[in-house]
Amino acid sequence: MIFLTSLVRKRIKNTYRSHQFKLKLVVSFIGLLVLLSFPSIAQNDLLLTGLDQYEKDTVGYVRINAISFIGNKKTHPKIITRELDIRDGSLVPKKGIKQYITSERNKVFNTQLFESVDVLITDQGDDTINVDFIMVERWYTWPVPLIELADRSFNEWWNNRDADLGRIQYGLDFKQKNMRGRNETLHLLIKLGFSRQFTLGYSFPYIDKKQKTSLSFRTSYKEETTVAYKTEENKFVEYENDTEVQRRSWTGNVNFGKRYGFYDHHNLNFGFTYDMVNDTIAQLNPDFFLDGRTELRYFSMKYTYTRDKRDITSYPLNGYYLQFGLEKVGLGVFGDLNNLNLEWSTWRFWNINQANRFYYSIGFAGKLGFPEKVPYNQMRALGYGNMLVRGYDNYVIEGQNAGVFKNELRLRAFSTSLSFQNIIRSKHIKRVPIDVLIKGYVDSGYARFNGVDPSNAQFTNTPLLGYGFGIDFVTFYSSVLKFEYSFNRHGDGGGLYFYYSVDL
Repeated sequence: MIFLTSLVRKRIKNTYRSHQFKLKLVVSFIGLLVLLSFPSIAQNDLLLTGLDQYEKDTVGYVRINAISFIGNKKTHPKIITRELDIRDGSLVPKKGIKQYITSERNKVFNTQLFESVDVLITDQGDDTINVDFIMVERWYTWPVPLIELADRSFNEWWNNRDADLGRIQYGLDFKQKNMRGRNETLHLLIKLGFSRQFTLGYSFPYIDKKQKTSLSFRTSYKEETTVAYKTEENKFVEYENDTEVQRRSWTGNVNFGKRYGFYDHHNLNFGFTYDMVNDTIAQLNPDFFLDGRTELRYFSMKYTYTRDKRDITSYPLNGYYLQFGLEKVGLGVFGDLNNLNLEWSTWRFWNINQANRFYYSIGFAGKLGFPEKVPYNQMRALGYGNMLVRGYDNYVIEGQNAGVFKNELRLRAFSTSLSFQNIIRSKHIKRVPIDVLIKGYVDSGYARFNGVDPSNAQFTNTPLLGYGFGIDFVTFYSSVLKFEYSFNRHGDGGGLYFYYSVDL
């Protein structure tokens, strides 16, 4: 069975990297765009009825007589009202009222407490309306059996680790959301297999009467028998010892949040980390913790400001996002570290035509770190999270100073929903939305590190450029599946890549 899996994997890898397959992909992509020039079966995820009369009557105000919530069996009403700007008796300008009510609905949906949120407007006469928010609550208890890869991404596992099934991790990812109906979350994570990890966390969306101050706790312990102790040719090099733990780490965090208005969030995080490696790791790479040390102990403090005005946070098509972070690593207690890090991320999303077919986004993210030389395990520039230039998915690039610039054009190809209410008697699976979007993108990036090892110098201190096209599938619980075919200006590392995310 293992031999058969290996044989199939090699054949697939050789096939999609061949010129013939590239040509087929391009032809298929062009053909799909031709088909999409015809009208699609577009269906808005939001059901908003009762405001059509104000598309022509745009002078004056509409009075909100009453707001009601339907379907929030567990969720406290105050958890919903804290997200809304409108109240009973509010006056709303007629001009743009449809967009305004849609924005209010999106704020409720972005709490991630509801599978769907629809709005029904009832005319009461004399420019007075009632607003009903009709919602279906999510499942809040998730004892999910955990099966995942130990690697940075699926593509790292497939391309750099030869799809080694021994790198699979298993366990339990238990989440109890909306505890007490107050949007509190209990999280218990148990990982076994390739490495072992145990995590416990709890979050309160507010701890004050004004519902503006949040609090969360998190602690985690991890053991590894295989450690990526250095990087060569921009790929991890590992040391493995199945009989002895090579690295142990424990972290604890307390986070205080303050929310101003609906879109501005301030967070202050206090953390402690205790990290240990065996002598072998320190000998193989004395810079793993610097100076051949086998342990690190340090406190950290990080301030983060976020302004989020995206329409749907899990897969935005309109709006903007801004985040700025300043972190001090090492507060002078143990003297192991004394670092200062600055991070930022800005994104803008546009709906560029009235038919809700074409969308464009642009983003700029980066980091600056002082000093330039830090322990290897913290030397993360490009290849992680949003700090990725597509086309270089197989590589990691070291450094403290880096930036990426992203452009993406998306075309909504298909939008509908599947009804299962006659098959499955469950309120949670009555309607499954499906959106398919075709996209093209161009990314650029740069990482600076004067002390880079010659074996990793190919992508450091030089401009990076990646580009490609892909297909995104957005469905149940804001699950997003991405298939991307990318190239880069270095002519190395391009290919077919897969990404998946879900909001549970």
